[in-house]
Amino acid sequence: MTRAAIALTSLALGLAGVVLIGDQRAWDNALSSPQTLLIVLVGMGQLARLAGHPMLARLLLVCALAPLMLALSSYLLPEYWISLATWDSLAHRFLPGSLLDDWRPALLATLSLALLAVNAWLGERPNLGSPLLLGTVALLLVIQGLESLPNATAHQVLRYAASPTQQLTQWGLLLAQGLAFLPIGYAERHNLHRPLWPALALVGVTLLFWHQQKALEDRTLRAEVHAQGQQLAGHTTHEFKEHVAAMHRFANSWNLLDSAPTVEQWALQTAPYYRDFRYFLNIAFINLDSRVIRVYPVQPNLQVLGARLFDVQPEGREALSQALFHGRVGRTGVVELLQGGPGIIHYLPVTSADDGRILGAAAMVVSLPVLMGTFFDEVDTGRMFLELRQGETTLVQLGPTTGLGPWQHQASLDVAGQSLTLVTRPSRALLLERRARLPVVGLATGLTLAYLLYLVLYAYRRLALQHRALHRSNIELRHEVQARAKLQQEIEWLARHDELTALPNRRLFMETLKAQAERRPLSVLICDVDHFKQVNDHQGHLIGDRYLKSLSEVGREIVEEAGGLFARYGGEEFVACLPACDAHSSLAVAERLRERMQEENLLHHDGRQLTVSIGLATLEDGPLDIAALMQAADEALYQAKASGRDRVVCASGDASLETRR
Repeated sequence: MTRAAIALTSLALGLAGVVLIGDQRAWDNALSSPQTLLIVLVGMGQLARLAGHPMLARLLLVCALAPLMLALSSYLLPEYWISLATWDSLAHRFLPGSLLDDWRPALLATLSLALLAVNAWLGERPNLGSPLLLGTVALLLVIQGLESLPNATAHQVLRYAASPTQQLTQWGLLLAQGLAFLPIGYAERHNLHRPLWPALALVGVTLLFWHQQKALEDRTLRAEVHAQGQQLAGHTTHEFKEHVAAMHRFANSWNLLDSAPTVEQWALQTAPYYRDFRYFLNIAFINLDSRVIRVYPVQPNLQVLGARLFDVQPEGREALSQALFHGRVGRTGVVELLQGGPGIIHYLPVTSADDGRILGAAAMVVSLPVLMGTFFDEVDTGRMFLELRQGETTLVQLGPTTGLGPWQHQASLDVAGQSLTLVTRPSRALLLERRARLPVVGLATGLTLAYLLYLVLYAYRRLALQHRALHRSNIELRHEVQARAKLQQEIEWLARHDELTALPNRRLFMETLKAQAERRPLSVLICDVDHFKQVNDHQGHLIGDRYLKSLSEVGREIVEEAGGLFARYGGEEFVACLPACDAHSSLAVAERLRERMQEENLLHHDGRQLTVSIGLATLEDGPLDIAALMQAADEALYQAKASGRDRVVCASGDASLETRR
């Protein structure tokens, strides 16, 4: 797989080299193909890593990542932080003759190349997000292909996609990295599904959100261009209406004269109008012979003084005749002015105050270039293209003709009865300045969150697997501990209990007796089954065991009811400990035990009733001497047996205390 990856990387580098060699400008100025050069750097770094030269690979990848991160910053940082003019200035300072867009790659190409470089740096390491980086680059290349379609590129302000050849080269680098990633183990690849697909889904959602935000921002910019065009058109129409009203006021002011105005009168009257309406090329007085006899200002218009307009400007003859011969306002269409350039001339009749005869006409010459420059002096014509048309004929153009944005707006104007069209088209630089950075910031943020999500899910997956293995180990260990604990409990129980009767044994009895050392009174019973050996000898040990169990059940019930402990002392002997029980109470318990044994109807082989003899000793006060207390109880038992058995004998202070059947 590594050899195949090296071969595929070399093929991609070869394709990039062909692009560079085929581009003569790339040989003349390597900066004219920055994306191709960056692809070459990333590919060479990837090839060096695959060939086993990590230091060289890192050096090449750093050389590629540095301009890529700078380009990405230019897309992300807002205009009020670093303006586009500042970026252009920096580009020109370090790369004379270049602007920002001359060296930075397209947006999606910048992201895909940066991710390819980062993945080549990290290598095939799933724990660092290599699968997600490869999947993200694939999605970015797919989006680049869609953004390269003609209907998509026609209205783009930003450049989003690299050229088709550069995209193909990036696909080659991506596939080479994918081939290098394949040799990881099956178990490792299987564990990638859970962290990879949610992260890739987030990448897809991020790209869809970015596309929606991008389209929304484009619509907003287009609406701004439309609104600005409409505003300029409305301003122009309003100004021209004011201009026409002023012309009528100007013409009416001459109707009080009986003869043509003198030079001084003309200059005095026209100067304020010329100052207020700067787009007037001149204001002239034409006599009935169509000659220009007065003009203001004089110096720029000396060539028109004395000119007979019917001869030198025949296209305005009809409009001038309306004023001179019919006493009506006449307007020319868009004509070539005597001073040069397109314009419109208004002819207003000047009549005598006495008899109303026509003395001549006042001509107001409007230069359309000057009109455009005057009306749009607040517009930055260095970054806004303005064009005034009449039909398909261009009358005036202002602003740059290259580097324009994809959108233009056309508005109709009524200029002195002439239907003109105002075209506004902002430059691409102006649109880039106005364009919000939110879509790009959202895209970068979403991709970053997707990467972090993958790392978190991958770490969680690994921890889950480790936790599962640890849980299995804990369960096995818990089962073993439980088995050992159960065995330990059984051992401890057997150490303190009799296996046949399940009663406490001698050890537990002695421990209990020691624990009651401070209780007074304290009584001890020793019970012995009378002639029990005969039961074993004549009826067998099974019958003997059954009799012992019956005795143990009866003794446990009676003694525990009295708050004591009943235990098997050994063989057919049983003992009982009765704390806080005086001699009379203990004697009652012992007598009840003896009677209950008779009620069990346990018989010898010859039909005789099985009986018990009980010795009782009670400690009323003083320190506890277990041996002495047990010895006293044992002696009382001996007296019971010696006295005929089947009785209770108390060895307390009154030795004569005795009960018998």
